[in-house]
Amino acid sequence: MNKEMVTGGEARTILILFIMGSTMILGAAGQAKRDSWIAILIAIGLAIPVALISARLLTLYPGQNLFDICQNVFGKVLGNLFILLYVWYAVHLASLVLRNYGEFMTSEAMPETPMLVPMLFVCALSVFVVLHGIETLGRSVRLLFNICTVTILLVLFLTIGRMEFNNVLPILDHNWGPVWEGAFSTFSFPFAEAFLLTAIFGGVRDRKSFVRIFLFGLLIGGALILFISLRNIFVLGTYTMSNVYFPSYAAIGRINVGDFIQRIEGTVAIIFVICVFVKFSVCLLAASQGIAKLFRLSNYRSVVLQTGLLTTYLAYSLFDNIMDMEFFATKIYPFYAFPFQVVFPVLLLLIAEIKVRSARRVKSG
Repeated sequence: MNKEMVTGGEARTILILFIMGSTMILGAAGQAKRDSWIAILIAIGLAIPVALISARLLTLYPGQNLFDICQNVFGKVLGNLFILLYVWYAVHLASLVLRNYGEFMTSEAMPETPMLVPMLFVCALSVFVVLHGIETLGRSVRLLFNICTVTILLVLFLTIGRMEFNNVLPILDHNWGPVWEGAFSTFSFPFAEAFLLTAIFGGVRDRKSFVRIFLFGLLIGGALILFISLRNIFVLGTYTMSNVYFPSYAAIGRINVGDFIQRIEGTVAIIFVICVFVKFSVCLLAASQGIAKLFRLSNYRSVVLQTGLLTTYLAYSLFDNIMDMEFFATKIYPFYAFPFQVVFPVLLLLIAEIKVRSARRVKSG
């Protein structure tokens, strides 16, 4: 049983920032253009069952994480196969998030700095936090979430004067096809990725609140992404949004209050770094715990540094350029991630329910 514990509030905050992740700067449902807000609402609705599945699994096996549950449900051999698959998914997702950050820093924030430098910085920070455990991550995230909230509200206030609310019209001008495509893409990135948090939420003090943790975290994180998407549409318009890789950064670049408050894109960069750091740390922690479970190590901390460095190298070598990254994220990733986010969790829950109920009948009989 996991001795490292976080409160329900800390777990919920981790989930919110995990969902925000790269989406804070990359945007969501870009295929739907001005109707992206509809696609995001649909994606949130589609992700609710995934959140409930996550909560139910952790409730059925209190004090255990995803990897413990896999072994209990599928047995040692098949369970280890599922652990291996989810370790790979955690490492790959971490590398994708880190590459998003590297591309942003290279193309927008620090174009003359080699991409590997900011990526190694985030990796080092995440390794340090993960080595100190989920308790340290939980306490850090509560402070970081407050910084993000204040910054988002400040940016909202400053961008009001640049908003053109007619940019959202006409609604459904291109019918439902792009909306459903955007909804499926946004469902897989970032909402359904939240299932991965079952790998680190085995040690939550408020065990009866898993439904509240996952549902409230999903809804709050989804609401923030929806708000940011609408702000980008109002400020940039459809044409500009479809021609930039980082719409949030471009939207903040439009702020100009009395020729005094301007060029404050750094505020967006701060939020992006925070969200990437949290998401990368969660993935690194999950992958390290999975590796420790797979190889029967006494402590996952012995593989954190190695896993972090390998993930950073993978992130650096994944794509040739930013166009390849965007193509993979929008066209390939939703289908690639579907088994990890939907098929395996549903299969895991069905067999877990059968086993738990059978065991209860045996005890009562």
